[in-house]
Amino acid sequence: MLPLDVPFVPEGDYPDFLADHCGSLASVHFSLTNPAMGDARQRTGTTDFGALVAGLNRLGGVPKYVLMNTRLHAPDKYFSAKSLAATATLLTRLTNEADIQGLIFSDAYYLQALSDLAPELANRLEAVPSVNTMIDSTARAFALLNMITTTHFQTPTKLVLDRNLNRNFSRLENVSDKLKSAFQGLHIHLIANEGCLLNCPYKAAHDAHIALVNEGLCGDRTFAMNRDLGCIRQLLNAPGDFLRSPFIRPEDTDLYDSVADAIKLCGRNKGIGFLKRAITAYENSSYAGNLLDLMDAMGDLADRVNIPNDKLPEDFLHQVTGCAKTCHTCQWCSSLADEVIIRTDPGLPKL
Repeated sequence: MLPLDVPFVPEGDYPDFLADHCGSLASVHFSLTNPAMGDARQRTGTTDFGALVAGLNRLGGVPKYVLMNTRLHAPDKYFSAKSLAATATLLTRLTNEADIQGLIFSDAYYLQALSDLAPELANRLEAVPSVNTMIDSTARAFALLNMITTTHFQTPTKLVLDRNLNRNFSRLENVSDKLKSAFQGLHIHLIANEGCLLNCPYKAAHDAHIALVNEGLCGDRTFAMNRDLGCIRQLLNAPGDFLRSPFIRPEDTDLYDSVADAIKLCGRNKGIGFLKRAITAYENSSYAGNLLDLMDAMGDLADRVNIPNDKLPEDFLHQVTGCAKTCHTCQWCSSLADEVIIRTDPGLPKL
């Protein structure tokens, strides 16, 4: 099996669970849920820094990356020495006390500002582009990597390619091969269980709205937007659209061996029960339950939509990676959904 890049949270027995599974881990990523270190998810609580460091140190030599992957920051923060120093202080503590390898970013403006303020610190850390920078071509990858070289940060040893490449094998092979040829030792990761729409038309605005909420610039209406106007509404009305999502099933990860070095799992806000279930499924390359029980973004719909993973055909990956993505005429996913998907609610989007 491909090793896993998984979320770390300092809760319950989860650090013990990860310590017992270190042999399956390529790396871990974690959030501080701290205003000085903005990330791309709503903050659901505060992090006990001591418990975080203690848990991370249980993982030995597993590479550790802190998330600073918010889409944007409040404009004043780019020029605020106080704000940048607060972020630098947290990064220094994590580097000294937890031996983190780097940070994961989406906002290049903030990365440059942080590098300018704390060059010695930056020189100790990799800057890894977030999956939300949507690296879907070598040109985009080279642009990001070139930008990093203009800072004091180290260039990354891993890249998570855009989720949509999961469903375009020829393009994925081309991008992966060219990046590995250009950068010796670079590890290619693919995100497996996000569950967003293929080429999601809401993604950029959604990420921006989360950032605005976390920066305190507006109230949080992101769930209502998705429920009433976006992806949740679409998937509840047409669950077959989920089968077009660029997820990778646990059973299919081995088929990506030639193009990837690790599989990334997400879902850090969904609780340790979810995380342990997802990690176990991808370690075992098998899951017999509702596929939505492994998905981050659409997992909350699992009580209304049941997609029995073991009922999907053996050639599922071949079908969804070999098609032209002309979904309005193909209808293969819609037909399969009619056969296997079980609706467990009356189909009312606002129920």
